[in-house]
Amino acid sequence: MSRTCALLLALSIGAGCGGSGKPPSGGTGGSAAAPDAEPEPSGPPGLDRDYPQLAERSVKLYEDVAELFRVVGEDCEQATAKLGEIGAANHDVVVANAKVLREGRARELRQALAKQGDRLDAAAKIIMQSPTISMCAHYPSFTKAFDEVVATPQ
Repeated sequence: MSRTCALLLALSIGAGCGGSGKPPSGGTGGSAAAPDAEPEPSGPPGLDRDYPQLAERSVKLYEDVAELFRVVGEDCEQATAKLGEIGAANHDVVVANAKVLREGRARELRQALAKQGDRLDAAAKIIMQSPTISMCAHYPSFTKAFDEVVATPQ
């Protein structure tokens, strides 16, 4: 279950993304955009660019998982089903976190999460010390559902 523990903590520590938090440069020195680059969006920034909102929603996601585990205890079937519901309701949060980390913007997310640190730490502690994790970690369907909620999609 160490992979799951690492995945759970990935959000709070920036998924182990080292470096400057900037995407790697292409090394060409040119200023032309890549042919497949997406155009700059007009209007309000997406969730992946709204770090305070993404941090708040990410912490709320962890708190929801912590509360779920408190309620279901060792009922792995119910935990798996409810994790699926939480994941579906927070799909945009999971995708935005993945995009931030994939694009090397973990530092910005960490800064926003620092303001939520106590809440995130409390939720992570509840999750990792829950009977749900202890009992259900060996069930592939539970692990898959858990990973889809807290993992960084590849």
